[in-house]
Amino acid sequence: MSNYKHGIRTSHQATALSVPITSDGCLQCVIGTAPVNMAEDPYNTVGKPFVVYNKPAAISAVGYSTDFEKYTLCQSIYATFDVFAVAPLILINVLDPTKHVKAELSKEYNVVGGKVTIDETGILLDQLSIASKDGGTTYVADTDYVTSFNSDGTVSVAISKTGTAKAATEIKATFVQIDPDAVTYEDVIGSYNLQTRIRTGMELIGQVYPKYGVVPSLLLAPGWSHIPAVNLALNAKAKLISSLFTAKAVSDLDTSEGKAEGMEDVKEYKDGNAYSDRDTIPLWPMVGVGDYKYYYSAQMAAHMQYLAASNSGVPSKSPSNKDIKITGLYTKAGEEVFMEMDEANDFCNACGVVTAINMNGWKCWGNNTAAYPSTSDPIDRWINIVTIFDYIENNFKLTFFQNVDDLTNYRLIDEVVSGFNIQLNGLQGSDDIAGGEISFDHDENPINNILAGHIKFHTRIGGYTPAEDIENVFEFDPTITQAALEGGAE
Repeated sequence: MSNYKHGIRTSHQATALSVPITSDGCLQCVIGTAPVNMAEDPYNTVGKPFVVYNKPAAISAVGYSTDFEKYTLCQSIYATFDVFAVAPLILINVLDPTKHVKAELSKEYNVVGGKVTIDETGILLDQLSIASKDGGTTYVADTDYVTSFNSDGTVSVAISKTGTAKAATEIKATFVQIDPDAVTYEDVIGSYNLQTRIRTGMELIGQVYPKYGVVPSLLLAPGWSHIPAVNLALNAKAKLISSLFTAKAVSDLDTSEGKAEGMEDVKEYKDGNAYSDRDTIPLWPMVGVGDYKYYYSAQMAAHMQYLAASNSGVPSKSPSNKDIKITGLYTKAGEEVFMEMDEANDFCNACGVVTAINMNGWKCWGNNTAAYPSTSDPIDRWINIVTIFDYIENNFKLTFFQNVDDLTNYRLIDEVVSGFNIQLNGLQGSDDIAGGEISFDHDENPINNILAGHIKFHTRIGGYTPAEDIENVFEFDPTITQAALEGGAE
């Protein structure tokens, strides 16, 4: 090619990674396990929530692996950043590298081309020691060798050409591995230690807003919420976060043998295991994306956040009959699930469970919270109604918290009424709600309450319910035929 440029030409550059769209209108908070040995600081991955805005940040915070069964947080990392490309994501890891570890192990390896591959995963690099085969000489990290993780989580050891190990043909590696199998559902539920004042698991959800200024809207624990005790704990946390906010639990039903393995088992399992609250969105079965199979809750929560982000951050749209970006449905045993629409309706939707159907592409299918069919009240039943109410209520608290402890005078009342009506009018103008109005009713505010420092406002909201059943009645009208024939005779 000529060095003197005169003419026309083209060139290529590497494909840029898609930038996630950001929205805090339906923010996910995920509790589970991660390959923390691959994190930037493995020993700073527990006892705190992380808010991450892209996949590299998630990997730096808690590590990443496609072994979704062992490392459950990675299900949501994948669904959120790789499938739906939405952000941010709140992560709470419960795998403690000082507690959930295997016994120390030593293995011998051949040095090939100045390199060694340790074919084990979960290795904590700070507890990896490389020595001569006989163990007589312990080599020095970063001087005699350098370690790094391979994409599959195994460890690559590069022998220095100038170090003590340069002539070695065999080495002995001694290491400690994290053990995700040692994590229990009690670790996920978490606790608060009065003596140490340390919070773990779900008890860290309340730290998200004070620490980061964002409000969790969807609580999930893929790989764990199919355990009834975990679902109940998620549901309890969803009712009040940071003493102020409300959220929804996105939970899975257990598709293991003897549980809700088949669609005929869904209702009995749901009813018998306390998946019954308006604050719970239950899902069945598991989903597949290509070669990956994981829990539906990870996909559904990312889907709901994506819908909100695509609607200016407002979670008013029904998630049902929208592209769920999967390639199949599966049970825990890996058996593929096929359902016709009527089966999905009768065995899942009718008992308040969301599933998916393939109608020219896989669609999320179901509008009901777990409270259905016990209640048909729109404020408890419809997913899009409960999420928009959470959104509006949480926004009210965020907007007017600054007015707490102001003087109870006309200016305060007018500021709240006028300000919040503007917000409601905006939501009405964008068709996110049918309408809404806040008022200060004197009958609800007797003077004794006001003198005691308590004032009450009343907000009425009309939401749009999903058009779940559209019917068109067709009939044969012989008069139309007659008119056509008579017209033709002329």
